[in-house]
Amino acid sequence: MNMANEKTNIKVLGFFPLLALVVGSIVGAGIFNSPADLGSKANPGWIIAAWLITAVGIFSLVKIFHFLADKRPDLEGGIYTYAHEVAGEFVGFNSAYGYWWSTLFTNLAYLFAIPKILSNYIPVLASNKWAAFILASALLWIYYLLILAGIKTAGIANGIITLLKLLPLIFVIVVTLFMFKPSLIGDPFSTTLSGTGASAGFWEQINGSFGILVFAFLGIESAVVISSKARNPRDVGRVTMLGFIITLIIYVLVSTLTMGVAPAKEIVNASSPLGAVLGYAVGGFGKHFLNFGFLFSVMGALLSWLLLTAETPYIPAVKGHVFPKAFARTNRRATPVYSLTVTNIITQVILVLLYMFSATADIGAIGNAPLLQNLYFAAINLSVICALVPYVMSSILGAQQAHREKTVAPVIYATLSIAFFLWVFIAMAKYTAAAVIIYTTGVIFRFFVHRERSEKFPLGEIVFYLALLLGSVVVAYFIGRGAIRF
Repeated sequence: MNMANEKTNIKVLGFFPLLALVVGSIVGAGIFNSPADLGSKANPGWIIAAWLITAVGIFSLVKIFHFLADKRPDLEGGIYTYAHEVAGEFVGFNSAYGYWWSTLFTNLAYLFAIPKILSNYIPVLASNKWAAFILASALLWIYYLLILAGIKTAGIANGIITLLKLLPLIFVIVVTLFMFKPSLIGDPFSTTLSGTGASAGFWEQINGSFGILVFAFLGIESAVVISSKARNPRDVGRVTMLGFIITLIIYVLVSTLTMGVAPAKEIVNASSPLGAVLGYAVGGFGKHFLNFGFLFSVMGALLSWLLLTAETPYIPAVKGHVFPKAFARTNRRATPVYSLTVTNIITQVILVLLYMFSATADIGAIGNAPLLQNLYFAAINLSVICALVPYVMSSILGAQQAHREKTVAPVIYATLSIAFFLWVFIAMAKYTAAAVIIYTTGVIFRFFVHRERSEKFPLGEIVFYLALLLGSVVVAYFIGRGAIRF
């Protein structure tokens, strides 16, 4: 194994592979399902309002990432190092640990989505759950081998896949621009949802959209996470800003223009929302074109997120031995091999458990146990909540750095982003409560860290984890009683 200070000097990613990583991480399953997901929560007027609020919050975060990448290029692997710089090792660990679980949940969602898409052409994936399990598991370990071959190799492959998955989205935008019918929109600010017929006030519609919208932008920090592999540290801030602009334009256009092409109720109830829209516009060709576009999108996003998942524990293991030191191991191609292996094993175990206790290949199907459905769909929202802690810590560091340099703009951006993320925490309170259970499991890793250092478990950490354990018991009790429903 190489020395820690040598590992972080392996610079293999240039501007375009970094940009592909950012765009590839953000553009996944969310955008292809966004017309249905958002249509079930809000009407077009309030969706646009929620987009604007989210765009301000995420844009402010992006400006902070850009600012810190320029001013503090020494803080490589920002998710951990930013939090460590703000509040020390233990807060840095929890920031990285929560983000690690966020990436794990996202990977699981993609591994379930791929067999579901292909089941339109390979029926056995819908009728036999173990066929879907074998495909998902095979993909997990094929990607493992690709990443093991080197971060640079995986980055090039990700760039190619990212280009392929953007083409169908651009096609959707062009088609819907010409086919848009304002009469299908109806009252864009109605309190009766056009997609479901349910009643929902404006506040409920906006708050209900946040989980979907923030999940759509998860990955905006990907260049920051893998910044230790960037050839030019200043590229990190540039690709983050450019990636945000590209994806925001695509997201807003796709999620709003489609509502003027097909009836909202049909979009919400469609298994492939964008396929349904193109079916209206150009017939059967559109459906198949979008299905394969969806497939490329998810496969590309999965590769990006597996890269991030492996990198997340690696940086804190290298910088200060905050994760168990085994996570710092790399191979000669700069891949954090131990971290990647542990990540894949955990993902594989969860896949086995979910498929073992499911009734069908579709985890979200009605025939499955309600608890299983709740856990699966909660994973998307939990991935958002777990990512918000490092987002907030990054914003705090940006404000501190701006104060030291006596600049005003970053303080404003930090304030806006923190206010937005606190709003999301409150709007998604039940998932915030459930995240307590996830953070409690971090005690296992801290135990090994302190044992490797030959030091006693600090009293402050003992108190913290006892409090989390108590909170976890309370949350589990309310989930079991049905008081907290996902």
